[in-house]
Amino acid sequence: MKTMIALLFLAVPATALHAAPPALGLWEDVLVVDDHTLQLISHRHFIFSNRKLTAPTVFTALKDFGGEIDTFCCLEVQDTRALSVSELEKKFSGDHDFVQRFSHIRGLPYLYEARLAKREIWNDKMLLLKGRRNDTDDVPFSAPIIAGRLGFSEIAGNRFTASGGQTVQFKTVVPKDERQPLVHRFTIGQEKVRFTVPLLGD
Repeated sequence: MKTMIALLFLAVPATALHAAPPALGLWEDVLVVDDHTLQLISHRHFIFSNRKLTAPTVFTALKDFGGEIDTFCCLEVQDTRALSVSELEKKFSGDHDFVQRFSHIRGLPYLYEARLAKREIWNDKMLLLKGRRNDTDDVPFSAPIIAGRLGFSEIAGNRFTASGGQTVQFKTVVPKDERQPLVHRFTIGQEKVRFTVPLLGD
């Protein structure tokens, strides 16, 4: 019996025993507006990530409301070819606010185009946020994200368990000085991920 148990243990893939931490980052829901005509140029979704994505990935967005976290499910990256921030800034140079914001997001080296996941898997928060049918009725939105589908019921305070089984702690620090950026912090085991983002409207 002991031999059988040992064999079963050895048969478990190493990835199941030591799952890699999930990708973390930032969702930027962007309305690009021409500074001169005030016309909407483009409505795009982007994800900044701390890790290079090698396969299509679903993400859940998170908002820290003073230690209590709301979840927005879900959005996804299908095209894993990383984008260039500088190229995007050139493309949308007619929107000064877009250029300024993207050039001051720090701590996340990879950028991808994203899209909202199928409406059928949206949770209530995402329906409230993105249930509008018309781009002209939408507003810019920014939120930290984590790879995987995460429900509100899985969160206790600012802690939850990632899809790989790791315990995750998440916190947003809002600056007292509005000229300073938001600071988002994730802790997954011994790994700490910190990135900064300008306040919307800066």
